[in-house]
Amino acid sequence: MCCLTLLVCVHSCKLQSIDPETVDLGHDYYPLEIGRYIIYNQHDTIYNSVTVVDTTYHVKEVIHDSYKEGTEEKFIVYHYAKKTTDTVWPIQPDSVWTVVNTNNQLIRTESNIDYIKLVFPVKEGKAWNGNAKNPAGEFTSSDKFYRMTDLNKPYTINGMVYPNTLKMTIANQSDEIVSMDIRYDIYAKGIGFVKKDYTVYYYKQDPALPSKTIDFGSHKVMEMTNYGRE
Repeated sequence: MCCLTLLVCVHSCKLQSIDPETVDLGHDYYPLEIGRYIIYNQHDTIYNSVTVVDTTYHVKEVIHDSYKEGTEEKFIVYHYAKKTTDTVWPIQPDSVWTVVNTNNQLIRTESNIDYIKLVFPVKEGKAWNGNAKNPAGEFTSSDKFYRMTDLNKPYTINGMVYPNTLKMTIANQSDEIVSMDIRYDIYAKGIGFVKKDYTVYYYKQDPALPSKTIDFGSHKVMEMTNYGRE
């Protein structure tokens, strides 16, 4: 009788130690709540063989609404853009996207293209095919998978320190002759997507020019300046 009681106690303790409600999967790195918004400053530098064009503008993303599709709740994201000289945002968004957290994958649909932006639970070094749901996706080999690093580390944007962030690397390839492709996103816990830095250059193939002379490409940086709820 004593042994039976001991076994029941051990079994009960084991069950209690695996409580899914206490496991932090990392969903707070992309909170999905209607009314949440984030404002960004975006600076794009576009290169072609003749000119370099710099553009700076503001971007606002708002989780406007949600709807049920089967058992999934999809969130509707309104995307706005305005010039830095404009004082008010446009009445209508320039595009509408969706975001859904399903099967421990955060899927963001932009221009009818599905990207697996995050996977849960978050884990240092975790890698996945961010274009697995996009038949025309450019990343198909494992060396080009998205990769999660710098988990729960602080990150500074415009002098503001965010104590718990993660870096999601989309591409990290560069050589001295042909091209550079370095792209990453930063997510802050309790806020969501706070920064992107995308550099894609193709170099001129002219031996008379210095190495890494840009033929065409772009450098795009988007950083959060404000966030809240409407």
